[in-house]
Amino acid sequence: MLRLPLLSFLTLTLALTPSKADWPQWRGPNRDGHAADAKLPTKWPAEAPKPRWTATVGEGYSGPAVVGGKVFIMGREKGNERCLCFNADTGKELWKREYPESFKAPDPTAGTGPNATPTVDRDRVYFYGLGGQFHCLGTSIGDVIWKHDCMKEYWGVQTTTDGDDAWFPPCGTAASPLVDGDLVILPVGGKKAGAVSAFDRKTGEMKWKSLGERSSYASPVVASPGGVRQIVAFTGLRMVGLRATDREVLWDHPFKARYEQTIVSPVVWKDLVVVAGEKTPTTAVKLTKTGDKLAKSIAWRNNDLNAYMTTPVVFADHLLGYDQRSNSLACIDLATGRTAWTQGIAGKYHSLVVAAGVVMVLNSEGELLVLKASPREFAQLAKWRVSGKGSWAHLAVVGNRLYVKDKTDLHCIEL
Repeated sequence: MLRLPLLSFLTLTLALTPSKADWPQWRGPNRDGHAADAKLPTKWPAEAPKPRWTATVGEGYSGPAVVGGKVFIMGREKGNERCLCFNADTGKELWKREYPESFKAPDPTAGTGPNATPTVDRDRVYFYGLGGQFHCLGTSIGDVIWKHDCMKEYWGVQTTTDGDDAWFPPCGTAASPLVDGDLVILPVGGKKAGAVSAFDRKTGEMKWKSLGERSSYASPVVASPGGVRQIVAFTGLRMVGLRATDREVLWDHPFKARYEQTIVSPVVWKDLVVVAGEKTPTTAVKLTKTGDKLAKSIAWRNNDLNAYMTTPVVFADHLLGYDQRSNSLACIDLATGRTAWTQGIAGKYHSLVVAAGVVMVLNSEGELLVLKASPREFAQLAKWRVSGKGSWAHLAVVGNRLYVKDKTDLHCIEL
């Protein structure tokens, strides 16, 4: 029997415990684009500081997850997908797990992937690759604890009239895994896996599946609108609320999307669920509990925010999103649905982070706008060039550091 020294054993089994300041998943600690305990300047300098460090990751739109002094991210290089871990202080590569990935999106503007942000949970980190390679790795050394090949296991069983796979996302997967207790929830899609699937975090066994529909590029969330804890997720046909205890469909909202693929993650504010995407007016669905059921009504629609790829963010009871039609930020009063202000800005994609009284807007051109978090006006505090290669990955904010992934590299900018 192999006997590890006690110190080595403890190192391998030590779980990472996220603090409030960490960024363990897509859109931060609560999947809402808020950076808790961020330490930001009271006065922003005219130009961005030089990066504390820069590390080569490879192509893709995967954003970084940062927990316990480690940064986890995905990239693609020379036909291989890469699951990577770096030291958050130095940028030194701690481990790397690679595997071949031949899939390329038919639309070249979709990029080469991977697109999903890793999710860190205790001693494990979950990576979802462009072609459906789903890995659970140990955070310490990147050892494979379990994995699924969704292409082989769940797709490829039915074709459309055009000869395409009926369930595989046309441009590859993009949804980021969601951990809920001992379950890892993921939009997989199809009758074998369901539009929403749950896996045992320890063994990888599929514990349940729901809705035999195409999945979504959008990442699901867990919330309690209407007072009932539920998984709120897009499928290829609709947004749904699945009761967390038994996966019963509590409500749904039809949403017709091209190729049955949506991109914008659900946003929940009190008893409202914001439904956005496909360059259509943003809709707020209100949920009201009546006995054991949830009644759905439309609280408001707003035509000033026609989102496509950018998930909106909430601050001061207002919703801030990017209108793809007019290339503008739109700020909406969540209680009434009325537009507070709009402002034209550059870029095709924007990641939005609220922290310490400001909103940071990182666009696809590699520019970072810093705005006062004001529901009354567009008030710019700074405009920095943080990458010459552009950035389609989501910004991560941890303490006084910004983590920016551009086309190929990851930059740590210390404020």
